[in-house]
Amino acid sequence: MKTTTVLKNSILSLCIYNSVVAQESNNMHKKYIEIGFNSGIYNGSYTGGVQGALGTFFTSFGKRSALDFRAKENYTVSPERQAGAITITYRIFLTKGYYLGGGFAHNHEMGFKNYLEDPIRATLGNSKYIVHRSGIAIETGYDFKSFIKKGNFGIYPVTNLSMSYLLMDKEPNPFITLSVGFKFGFKRVQYN
Repeated sequence: MKTTTVLKNSILSLCIYNSVVAQESNNMHKKYIEIGFNSGIYNGSYTGGVQGALGTFFTSFGKRSALDFRAKENYTVSPERQAGAITITYRIFLTKGYYLGGGFAHNHEMGFKNYLEDPIRATLGNSKYIVHRSGIAIETGYDFKSFIKKGNFGIYPVTNLSMSYLLMDKEPNPFITLSVGFKFGFKRVQYN
């Protein structure tokens, strides 16, 4: 029974690899802005929110790479809590649009009632109720082919799975989110 399941999963993985991953290079633009939605788990409870990112592509270690600066604004159900997550990660693209990344994470966290009192100061990180925590972030994701094939502008559907482990023993860990969105690429370049 287990052998059959492993065989089926292996065949399915090969089909997905050949149809999705084994494509021509997906990222043909130097700079990008990304917007999207995310959901996940934080402190054993559901969390959801919006996110945005800025980044740039380059070549390092002979592979396409990116430096990504990302901000998320999330609401956690139980206990009611707001988290503003910021990550700065280095990404290396392994095959076409698939990447692995790691870097620095920082959260602004507070109770949701306090957040509602002054959401602008809370979002900017200078509310007196905020708990600041920093740690590490790891991520994996996939950038699909652009809808636009020519020119200096591209729109890429993207997906990302990220986990932040933040220091402070008495606070919840880890912060895991799955996101979907669109990446808007600028300044077309040709990668080898």
